[in-house]
Amino acid sequence: MATVGPPRSNGSPSKRKSMRQKQGRRKSNLMKKAREYSKLCEADVCVGIRLRETGQVFILLADASGFWGFLRSQLGSYYPTLFLITDQDLEKAEEGCNEGAT
Repeated sequence: MATVGPPRSNGSPSKRKSMRQKQGRRKSNLMKKAREYSKLCEADVCVGIRLRETGQVFILLADASGFWGFLRSQLGSYYPTLFLITDQDLEKAEEGCNEGAT
């Protein structure tokens, strides 16, 4: 017969930390895929992610034409914690990761 231990809390700090890490990886992978799509298909791409828990908004604008440029001012008035990510930001981050691996 199995022994019963003390009850565990569903919101343990380690579980919350792992969920935040998973969310961060998924967000960065989604942004990276959108950037790849923009480059390979020569498309103007805009991806927006709003985290419900914190209200933070992350926007990727991968367009050379500036078609999605109006979104920054529009969303900035609604969401004060707006993080704008550009194609160049992702390239720099990718280069930094590649340099660390060599």
